[in-house]
Amino acid sequence: MDDWDTLREPLEAVLAAPADEPTITHAVEAAELVASAAGEPPDELATDARAWVERHGIPPEDLVDLAMRSMKLVANTNEWWRERINDLRFRLGEVAAG
Repeated sequence: MDDWDTLREPLEAVLAAPADEPTITHAVEAAELVASAAGEPPDELATDARAWVERHGIPPEDLVDLAMRSMKLVANTNEWWRERINDLRFRLGEVAAG
């Protein structure tokens, strides 16, 4: 992923197909990068993701909003994913509130 648009694409795709597992997986990965770049990384962030975040800086506000909306839809559509992305949703909320 080279720029913010490469994160936008999977986040927008999951809004159109919130039950598709590969789409969800890509959207969660993108949302993690958004949260991390905004200063709310998970406890363990892969080295390549950390490098991406360091290269790109703070994400645009509309991208944070898109990540929040897409993860809310995933959580409301899929119980299994809801449990796995609870922390991510909290961190995105912290970014938006800040």
